[in-house]
Amino acid sequence: MDGDFKEMFQTLARYNKLTNQDMVKVLETMDPTKLIEDLGSYYKSIMGVLNHHLQADIGWLRILGTHISYLNFISPLLERFPTERLSPGQLYWTSLDEYKTVRYEIDDIYEKAISSLPASEFPSIITVEGRRGKLDYVTWRIFLHLFNHQTHHRGSVSVLLDQLNIENDYSNLLWKV
Repeated sequence: MDGDFKEMFQTLARYNKLTNQDMVKVLETMDPTKLIEDLGSYYKSIMGVLNHHLQADIGWLRILGTHISYLNFISPLLERFPTERLSPGQLYWTSLDEYKTVRYEIDDIYEKAISSLPASEFPSIITVEGRRGKLDYVTWRIFLHLFNHQTHHRGSVSVLLDQLNIENDYSNLLWKV
């Protein structure tokens, strides 16, 4: 079973990387002012959604890099990124070019992390102290949450694009990987 986790997460990392690239290609066709326009969603704008899910990825990668010895190479790669939590509508990355550079780098880190993690480590438990106190997490569940979180927020972006009548479809794992 352990080997199945590794293969599955390698597939999800590749899928998310390619799908994020496809989403960015759609966004690059837009007027940049539309990306920061308040469209009434929880995170206000398309860039607000993108900032939120990228910040969450960076935060969890920091946790994984400090709690799993096989992934300690991650922490130095993330040092230049902000650690403060964003409020809805706040932006660290204000342009698509800024976002794209960081998104692609983080997607590469995901692929390297999963490749570096022995299959036997996916069922391991890490204890994280955070806003909710000390909690135990199973490593494979963290990765599943992170990829699911990305899918959820790409869906949010898709709905906003639909409302703007901008064609988008970057969702199919079977055609991509």
